[in-house]
Amino acid sequence: MGFKQTSNNAPSFTEVFTELRNSRARNEFLEQIDKLIDWRPFQTLINKKLCKRAEAKGEPTYDGVLMFKILLLETWYNLSDRAVEERINDSISFGKFLDIDMEHVSPDHSTICRFRNAIVEKDLWDKLLSLLNKQLQRHGIMKIETGALVDASIVDSPYAPDGSVKIEVAEDRGDTRSEEAKEEERSYQVKVGSAKPGVDTEARWVVKCKKFRYGYKKHVLTDGEGLVNTLTTTSANVSDTTEFPTLIEKGALQKGVMVLADKGYTSKANREHLTGHGLKDGIMRKAINGKPLGDKDKEFNRQISQYRNIIERTFGSIRRWFHGGRCRYR
Repeated sequence: MGFKQTSNNAPSFTEVFTELRNSRARNEFLEQIDKLIDWRPFQTLINKKLCKRAEAKGEPTYDGVLMFKILLLETWYNLSDRAVEERINDSISFGKFLDIDMEHVSPDHSTICRFRNAIVEKDLWDKLLSLLNKQLQRHGIMKIETGALVDASIVDSPYAPDGSVKIEVAEDRGDTRSEEAKEEERSYQVKVGSAKPGVDTEARWVVKCKKFRYGYKKHVLTDGEGLVNTLTTTSANVSDTTEFPTLIEKGALQKGVMVLADKGYTSKANREHLTGHGLKDGIMRKAINGKPLGDKDKEFNRQISQYRNIIERTFGSIRRWFHGGRCRYR
C-alpha cells in the first residue's frame, strides 16, 4: 500500500482508513468493465467535440471519461443526478471505478446534468455507446454476429392528462387515424401543456390489448443473447414497424446476420430494408387478406418464436433491475 507521509513519517488516519476500505470494497462488475474497456477512444472523442478553449473562463472542467462513466452508472443502477452524486461520495466501489479518492470533490448533480445535455446536443451519446458495444463485441461478450432480435415495449409516464377531453387514440402497431385526428391530438397536447403545468406533454396515448397507456416506447435491438445493441425512444403511439429501419441503421450490423422480429414488423418496406443491407430476413410471416399461412411459413414462424423469449427476458431485466417500466419525469 502506498501512503503520503506526514511530518513524523507515519500515514494519517484517513489514509489508513481509506486503504483498508478499498481493500475490502469489491464490485466485480465494475472492476471487470474497467479492466476490459480501453477508455482512450472515449477520451479522444469527447475532447474533440467538447473541448473547452484555453481562453475560456470559469471553473475547470472535469475529465470527459469520468463524466461519461457517471452517466453509465446512472443507467446501470437507475440513479438520478442527485442520487448518483450521493453514491459517488458514499460508495468506495463507485469511487474506484471513477478513480476518485476521498480527497477530491466529485461532480455535483448540476454538473452531471450539464454534461449530459452537452453530449446530447453534440449527438455524442449514441456514438459513445457504439464505441462501448464494439469493444464488447471484440472481447466476445456481445455476439451480434450470431443474430439480432428486435422488439418494443411501452414505458408509462406518471404524469398523464386527466382525460377530461376526448380524442381519438392510436392502436398499438396500427395507427389508422386520419390526419385530422392526428392534428387534433397535437393541438390537444399543446393546450394541455399550457393549461396544466406538470403534465408530460411529450408522451402520447395508445391503446394496447384494449387498455389505454400514456407514455413512451422503447424500440430495442439486441444480440443473440439479449444484450442491448441499439435503443431508440419515441412516444407510445409510434408504430414499431416504422422504427424498424432506424434500429437497423444504428445497429450497424454485419452482412449476413439474421434479424429476428415478430409478425408485427411485417411489411414490404422492412423486408426490402433488410435485403438492401445484406441482412437475412427473420421477420415472422403474417397472413394477408385472410389467406392462411402455408405449412412452410408456419414452420418458419415456429422456429423464430423459439428465440423470442430472449428479448422478452431483456425487457424483463430492464423492468426489474432498472425500473424501466415507468419513466421518471421532472
